[in-house]
Amino acid sequence: MAKIITENFKVESTKELFGSFVSNNATVSSNFATSLGVYDTSNSLSLSSSNVSDITGIVNTQLANLNPESDYYIMGSSIDKPNNIANTQFEKREFERRVIFGNKVGVDEIRYMFNINNWAADTVYDDFDDTQDVSLLNMIVTVVNDEGNYYVFKCLDNNNGGPSTSAPSLNEIDTSTYELIISSDGYVWKYMFSVTSAEAQVFATTDSLPLPYPAMGDILVQSGAKEGLSQIVITNTPSGLFSKCVFGPGTTTADASTVACETVTQDSALTTKKSIVVKISPKSGSFIDTSDNSYADLYLWRSDGKVFDVITSTQPSATGQYINIVISTSETVASFTQGGKTYKLLPKIRVSRSTSSGTPCVAYGIIDQFGTLTKVAFTTKGSEYKYATAKLILPTGVAASAEAQNLTATSLRPVVAPTGGHGSDVISEMSMSRLGVVTNFSGEDVLTPNANFYTKVALVKNPTFNDATKPVQIDNRTVITLTGDITAAALAGRYVTQTISLGDSLGTEQVVGKIHQSVYDGTTNTKVYLVDYTGDFQNSFQTGKIFIKTDPASADNVTGIDINNSNVVYGNYKAYSGDILHFVDFDPIQRQADRKEKIKFIFDF
Repeated sequence: MAKIITENFKVESTKELFGSFVSNNATVSSNFATSLGVYDTSNSLSLSSSNVSDITGIVNTQLANLNPESDYYIMGSSIDKPNNIANTQFEKREFERRVIFGNKVGVDEIRYMFNINNWAADTVYDDFDDTQDVSLLNMIVTVVNDEGNYYVFKCLDNNNGGPSTSAPSLNEIDTSTYELIISSDGYVWKYMFSVTSAEAQVFATTDSLPLPYPAMGDILVQSGAKEGLSQIVITNTPSGLFSKCVFGPGTTTADASTVACETVTQDSALTTKKSIVVKISPKSGSFIDTSDNSYADLYLWRSDGKVFDVITSTQPSATGQYINIVISTSETVASFTQGGKTYKLLPKIRVSRSTSSGTPCVAYGIIDQFGTLTKVAFTTKGSEYKYATAKLILPTGVAASAEAQNLTATSLRPVVAPTGGHGSDVISEMSMSRLGVVTNFSGEDVLTPNANFYTKVALVKNPTFNDATKPVQIDNRTVITLTGDITAAALAGRYVTQTISLGDSLGTEQVVGKIHQSVYDGTTNTKVYLVDYTGDFQNSFQTGKIFIKTDPASADNVTGIDINNSNVVYGNYKAYSGDILHFVDFDPIQRQADRKEKIKFIFDF
């Protein structure tokens, strides 16, 4: 119990974090404004534009107070790597002090992630079981096609623990249930959704794939999902219980119950009844029950997947090769005599119902050539199931034989599909407690530096900015615009300094920024970009002389230039703001105009 709660909690925590990346307040505000306009017109309120603005402002204030939105940024920091960072307050502050640039993370750049588990031949896969912790089951497989698209399947039935020998595919999928029964190995697979090669290229890691957004799965699979039975497990059954129902040739499970539909007539009084003469080819050494109603309470199975209740059975032939059965159906006589269909007499499974409005499950048993019940199959798995019981119905002759031999009763355990049905909520069904966050730093973007280095990146929650906006991208470098071409002096790695008086008794302090890049526009000005501007000083640059030095403490190699306040533009990011959720460091990465770095964080809860 503790484990199940833990997995649910992890998934729910993941959903909460994902949801915090989704901003809906602007949509709510816009919808309200539209509705207010319609209401005003239809009710002749004659609100002024000022009234509308005030009312909308009240709504926006309440949204901001009661449903505050979160903003996330991936930021690059530090041009050098003096040490390996640790999870300390000092290192976090150092990151926030030295932020160089960054991108806002939108909902299009975050995905739920799940494990790649490529199907492998001769593997015994777990089947879904509502009594098991699904996070521990090896029941989800991925199959990649030649175009690099991934198809995701869930194992619903592993054929009593047999190996999987044929990969699931979409070629023979039942589009009403999105299930696939593979005849060669007996596996039943549920198609869940697919991941395009384009999405995989952006978000995939060596061991994980992204869940498609915004569908969060496959829309058609979701809309068709039902809370039916997943399978019915045979927990106990005696060998040879249905030996009287093994007909010729009876060499395998596939032909153990085959009969021939010889003649079909319709009851003249009741259009819902059909009398069918069924020919049985006795299996060598098998015993055919000649008593009346020996084969009542079975299903007549037809190869189009339909089953019909056998109401009565009589034995018109002394040889035992023919029986006459009566079934209840409104289908035409021609539906039984045309089309080259095959037939079987199979055990009936009675399944309870969870609700009166739901579709009942219809199930039947499959027996092998020895008459042993080996599997339960379905014509429909039903709907609105939360709980179910299943019981094997024994024909009169089989029941008498079982009692005479003192055989143990057959026990069946229904496995109910997840809430909503398979494929309706793949995040919970596949225990997705992992998120991938991706952004690209490209020199082609105006606000991403195209020179020098950075050595740290972090996911920062709710940073604040000097202009009170939430920019999509930031270039946080301080920029000093100087007249003429001074790029020869303003080399990267040098420092811009200015000494400022603090008053008669306090002395002076030095304002310092490290040159990150200098760019001459070719005609008039040079822009000098500074990093590490925030530090152990309280003032900003002031009107007066600045100096370019190789070392801030040196009095040598000094170039003096006059500036005024209009020459300086400071970074928009407020240093030390925001919560660092995760950060990493690495050897310096050089930014270049024609280079793109993909930054990818994977969070596993």
